[in-house]
Amino acid sequence: MDANQYRKVNETFRNRLVYHIGKDCGFFVELNYMINAMLYCLAHRLQFQIYSEDANFGTGTGWTEFFLPFCPEVHESFHRRYNFHRPPSWQRILRNTIKERSLRFIAWKTKTTLLTIVGKAKARRVYGEWVLLGQDVAAEPAQHYHIPELQIDGDYYQVYGILAKMVWRLRPDMLRTATEVERTMHLPSCYDGIQIRGGDKSTETLLVEGKLMVQALVPHDGVSIFVLTDDIRLLNDVKARYPQLRFFSLCRRDDMGYNHQAFCRTSPQEKKEAIGRLLISADILLRCRLFVGSITTGPSVFMMKVRANDDAVKAVDCPKSALKAVLTLTLDKRATLSQRFLSESVRQDAD
Repeated sequence: MDANQYRKVNETFRNRLVYHIGKDCGFFVELNYMINAMLYCLAHRLQFQIYSEDANFGTGTGWTEFFLPFCPEVHESFHRRYNFHRPPSWQRILRNTIKERSLRFIAWKTKTTLLTIVGKAKARRVYGEWVLLGQDVAAEPAQHYHIPELQIDGDYYQVYGILAKMVWRLRPDMLRTATEVERTMHLPSCYDGIQIRGGDKSTETLLVEGKLMVQALVPHDGVSIFVLTDDIRLLNDVKARYPQLRFFSLCRRDDMGYNHQAFCRTSPQEKKEAIGRLLISADILLRCRLFVGSITTGPSVFMMKVRANDDAVKAVDCPKSALKAVLTLTLDKRATLSQRFLSESVRQDAD
């Protein structure tokens, strides 16, 4: 399925949903949410549209600053405040309230409910019809998708992969830059890939060491490995541990761990350069022979979902047999399972 086919069928659907991408999460979390919203729209025959003018990446031109368009894009500014990710259910809010003994969760949930009501009213006035927003998207990983117009008949991962490959179309200038970067690095045509995360991810889960990623590849001497990392110290560590391997990366010498709040405060040009390196790195990883990542990091989860049926893709902190069931869980649940799987692996090695 190409973008033209998708657009033709997408625009035949009468009712629509406008999705706000680049709201408040890291790029690959936002991308994952967007693809899930596209799946939701296909399942419910809703026209999918996006709003991205205030996206928290790049210089303020949104999706098409890095990618080719694939669907209609709206420009009404009310989406900035009233269009957001789906909040947790009231059941989960009440559990958190009891656990933390704080009413802030109830106050936040009440606020998002009121914002949604206002947002729907504004959309009705602007578009002359009721429009669904990002917070209306419900996760449906067990859904089977049958859309004859697009020759789609498959499960969540099959269709997720189709949509991901369709939207992942870098602009020609980005492709030229990527080609030049690979030429300058002397990256060979056959290579493996890993992602080692540092920075603020440590506030959400235990970080996975790079040596475990490399070990999971079971590489022989001379193998080339492309590393996506946000911390030069993590890259230098695996280089020192495995001098017999060839490592490639776009990590800069002054990269000391990604912090999302700090990133959001940087200049538009710095954001564009950082996202450009991230997207080129991800594009390289999408084409690697073997890939090893973690179930707790956005880029790794994206790679694993796109190549879910590929035995050459695996998580160092989750057995392959459980991977599909785990990847659709919330981050807090994935973080807990990651720690459990790693602890079990350490115990088995010790035995």
